[in-house]
Amino acid sequence: MVTDKVTLFRSVANFQQLHEVAGKGGHITIIGGGFLGSELACALGYKTKSTKGSVTKVYPEYGNMAKVLPEYLSRWTTDKVKSEGVDIITHSTVKDVTTTPDGKLKLSFDTGKEVGFIYTFSLVYTL
Repeated sequence: MVTDKVTLFRSVANFQQLHEVAGKGGHITIIGGGFLGSELACALGYKTKSTKGSVTKVYPEYGNMAKVLPEYLSRWTTDKVKSEGVDIITHSTVKDVTTTPDGKLKLSFDTGKEVGFIYTFSLVYTL
């Protein structure tokens, strides 16, 4: 079930769940280009280097934190997130989330792109 693999990052318990998932080497997708999502992406990107996991960050803007930062700082923070090993998908919002027969999540974006067979234990949604 999709809701079993989605975490709305709001509490210490959510952090503990996410920490456990990251420790198992899973694929974590962070939706949102704000401050919290950026901090999480960098921290989890660093952590998954040792666990062989991966992190993807998705947001509708052209760059990380583009709603609040000037373009040059948005580019700098985008490069910082990427330097931690995080895959970035820009200009995209999630249109649909489904579960594959093997229990993984599949994300469909408003651009028509689908990330199939995404190895995701948890989906983190940040505002």
